[in-house]
Amino acid sequence: MKLISSHEAVTFLSQAAPRPWVQRLLRWLAFDEGLSAYSRKGRVQAYGSVADYTAPLIEKAGQLSGPDMDAVIREEFSEEVAAKLIGRDPFSRCDEEPFVWDESDEPKLLDIGFFLYASEIDWEAGILKADFLPGYGELHETFFPDSEFLGTELERPDFEVEIAGLSFEFSKIEMLLPSMKLGQTMGFTAAQHDRRKPVGRPQKWDWEGAMASVIAQAQHPDGLPTGPGAQARIEALISDWLVQQVQEAPSPSQVRQRAAKIIQMIETPKIR
Repeated sequence: MKLISSHEAVTFLSQAAPRPWVQRLLRWLAFDEGLSAYSRKGRVQAYGSVADYTAPLIEKAGQLSGPDMDAVIREEFSEEVAAKLIGRDPFSRCDEEPFVWDESDEPKLLDIGFFLYASEIDWEAGILKADFLPGYGELHETFFPDSEFLGTELERPDFEVEIAGLSFEFSKIEMLLPSMKLGQTMGFTAAQHDRRKPVGRPQKWDWEGAMASVIAQAQHPDGLPTGPGAQARIEALISDWLVQQVQEAPSPSQVRQRAAKIIQMIETPKIR
């Protein structure tokens, strides 16, 4: 796949229109899914507050913060995570391990939401920044359906994003100005190889495997649960499968979100 940098794309298209207009066009096309955008390197930082981690432990600890809470934190979290939480103000910021990629990886396809929520786009340098991204809920599912680097253990995360090496498909940029030809020296061929393990936070939960296990359950004579309490039973199926894989279960909200989609598909009548 041949890509062209945002700088080269703007330079080429500005032969027919002012640069500001070209930049607005590219942003709209990327958001409207008329033009796929890629990133050659970037950093996504998920963060929340200490309380986002410790709130479920308040009943057990009997306090919001203090020695008893610190003791419970040591019991419930790994040493690495506990070190970020112990002795901290419950409302202070707590960062997860960032997700980082560079030119040694395949370019990352960007979801349309990055262009909607971008706080700054430097087309000449090929840099996109976002001070805020919706980390959960319908907005997240709508605008960031495929972003592997927005995975997080937090139920209500915030994100800081800096994406570099902003690029587009060479052939699609050329088609926007068919009367002109892009020079052969412009653009670059993106490396396509076996997926390397990304630097930073790995994806902990095998959601595809969990969904496959639910599908397998649907093939049994009893099928999937239906009626009152069906979603809770599907949530249990998902959680139980994940526990068997990694000896842990994700947060209830993460499981609930996926179980709700399954219920919606089951209950939505087919249009003939």
